[in-house]
Amino acid sequence: MTAVESIGPYKESSRIERRGQNEKMHVPYAKSRTFPHKFFLAIDLCLVWLSTGIARFVVLATTRGMQNSWRQGFFRATPLGFMFLFSVLVVLFADLRGLYDLASKRSYQEDLKRLADAIICAAIVTGADSYLRGSKTGSAGAFALTVVLAWILIAGWRRFIRSQSIPGLTEKRNALIVGNGRFARLLQRQLELNPQLGYVVKGFVCRRRTPRSNNKGNVDADAKLLGTVEELSSITRGYFIDEILISVPSDRSMVKEVTQKAQVAGVQVRVVPDLYDGLAMEQPIEYIGQFPTLTLCHRAAPTLSLMIKRLLDIVLSGIALAVLSPLFAVVALIVKLDSKGPVFYHAVRVGKKGATFVCLKFRTMVDNADALKKSLEHLNERDGILFKIAADPRITRVGRYLRKFSIDELPQLWNVFKGEMSLVGPRPPACGEYTQYALEHLRRLDVTPGLTGLWQVTARQDPSFQSYIHLDQEYVNNWSLGLDFRILIRTVGVVLAGTGQ
Repeated sequence: MTAVESIGPYKESSRIERRGQNEKMHVPYAKSRTFPHKFFLAIDLCLVWLSTGIARFVVLATTRGMQNSWRQGFFRATPLGFMFLFSVLVVLFADLRGLYDLASKRSYQEDLKRLADAIICAAIVTGADSYLRGSKTGSAGAFALTVVLAWILIAGWRRFIRSQSIPGLTEKRNALIVGNGRFARLLQRQLELNPQLGYVVKGFVCRRRTPRSNNKGNVDADAKLLGTVEELSSITRGYFIDEILISVPSDRSMVKEVTQKAQVAGVQVRVVPDLYDGLAMEQPIEYIGQFPTLTLCHRAAPTLSLMIKRLLDIVLSGIALAVLSPLFAVVALIVKLDSKGPVFYHAVRVGKKGATFVCLKFRTMVDNADALKKSLEHLNERDGILFKIAADPRITRVGRYLRKFSIDELPQLWNVFKGEMSLVGPRPPACGEYTQYALEHLRRLDVTPGLTGLWQVTARQDPSFQSYIHLDQEYVNNWSLGLDFRILIRTVGVVLAGTGQ
């Protein structure tokens, strides 16, 4: 029985995910967008309904008084036919303008224009219908306010989503370009000049090991050649590659080799539409800037579930920060009175895809603890590259109690709120630990690090580094919202038991 199974039952979809990445490669791209498409459409419907209710409430409050408007409520005095028709037309025109096409990368300004166009068209049709049928739609002021509020609410919602890093939707994608010629450079330049496309070019791979010379015989200085196609498996893992872009489709054997390696690694591959040979059968053509591409294999991300996970992180961490602020003040005062040094310990940690961030903790050690670490390495009680001493002489008196009940970790709720961490996920490693990772260990950094995780609730006292890595990899491979909820529930018991060190 795995650690995930020991926490509780999980759905069949989790078992399917463990069969390997290869089965995920053949999910049609259109189907992978179905759930996010429906989710955004439903949210827009709700926001249009909300705008009609608010508009009606405001008009009633200004004409009949606040008390009467509360009695009427948000929706009681709103014509249901108008509300239904207008909301359906808004999402219909928005869909026709590609606002639910999540694969299309547009600027936020372009989204605002298309949204305004969709809402204005919906308003014109709704107004014309009401006029011709002589139906009651309420005052012109309420109608105009509904149109404006609908645009503001939907635009604000889309702005919020764009500000969040959600895999498969708004997260930056690390790209690797196969090829090192002129066309590959044009593709790199196109991606760099259009950041709204969401790509970060990590470098190039090709048959040769040295950069290609330019027309003058000089080697291009800006050629970031990461290696050869034969080294593709290690490059995709070491640089956290999300997508491979093939710029040399005429080399059919290389395209097939890249596609096969990418399928094993679970990395998406795109190629310009010059290659068929059965690989691109029935695949849609999509544009990356001005470049048409074919998707040969696709890694489907549970976008909707990850979006919900991020929304829960924001809401729950925000509530926790507000509720626990008095406790933070008390703990800060005690830490300051107990020993010399700052209240917070600012630790540089490695997050998702190797990005570094400052992780906050209440200081539980003496001020020069990092300088003393080297002299205490012979007392390390963990194997491998982990470092932990149960009776660490650097820990202060108050620090022992803070660690025992994990109170020192609570400031990391701010990291969760900012998006650098999540409530549940693998713990973020220190930079010194990360540099000693083997290639297969990097799998745990494919997801956002967490405040708590599978290892914390199943093997917190286990000194084995391999167990630590295995549990994190098991979490990444079997992730689901249900698993996160079970870990959070188990975390409460672990914290109250006072098992921290």
